[in-house]
Amino acid sequence: MSTGASTKQATLNTDDEESLDKINPLFASRLLSHHKRVSLLHRILSFHETKSPKDLIELRSSSKSLRNALRPPPLWTSFPNSNYASLQSLLDRLEQLHGKESSGNVPSLLFIEEGEYVNVAEEEYVKVKIPLSIYGAGCEKTTLVGVGLLIRGSKSDGSVVIEDLTVQKSTQNGLCAVNGMNLIVRRCKVEMCQSAGVLANSVDISCDDLQVVGCVSSGVFVYNGTVKLSGENTCIQGNVTSGESDSYGLDAYSSSSKIQIVTPLTKETISINNGGGGNWGGDGTIEQVSKK
Repeated sequence: MSTGASTKQATLNTDDEESLDKINPLFASRLLSHHKRVSLLHRILSFHETKSPKDLIELRSSSKSLRNALRPPPLWTSFPNSNYASLQSLLDRLEQLHGKESSGNVPSLLFIEEGEYVNVAEEEYVKVKIPLSIYGAGCEKTTLVGVGLLIRGSKSDGSVVIEDLTVQKSTQNGLCAVNGMNLIVRRCKVEMCQSAGVLANSVDISCDDLQVVGCVSSGVFVYNGTVKLSGENTCIQGNVTSGESDSYGLDAYSSSSKIQIVTPLTKETISINNGGGGNWGGDGTIEQVSKK
């Protein structure tokens, strides 16, 4: 007669010190110590501000303890990319993938590495049509030359985030969001564009530490929607180089346009030395709001 051996699998709960002690005192002590160490690291890192998710990705890969303490990053890709000759071709591919049923496997982060990227395709804009977070290496390190960024897509899809880069000498507007997704801009510079620096039409744009310098038309132009400006490094300076009297540094063009300036900033301190009609104007609302 044979007998069958029954086994029982213990359920491990690292939050229960009594359960750990029942398994093995030495093992329990080490495991609990590890658990507490990871929890402490997680708490410490919750106070750590990083300018880019790439910092956390690199930090997470530097040690096993940090890998355990930090959550896995979202899917990401980078440019330059050996598979795509231009930034637009990479974005077009991401858009194709986003339209498929497997859209959950599409990168949501795009890192543009340090460098100066000159527009050789002679397109007016690099078009972003899906929700995406785009990060440069810093506005003094990553520069798109001769082309603007145009945000379209569907508002219901989400938002686009652009951080830490410069848009320079666009043949049209620098950062342009029209009838599509809302836009969040952090620590970016827009300079010497042939039209407006930042343009909003039927969207909302939130800008923190935005610098718009030396553009031919208005520095910030709102046709319809809201642009909110915050951050101590915000500066709208030396724009309207064309001298057009109906263009302004801060241009709330129509009655449905609004420019909000978050305290302690004021329109007098951020919009200076703009030509044409002056530092601010238009038929819309330019108001100071409190930081929430």
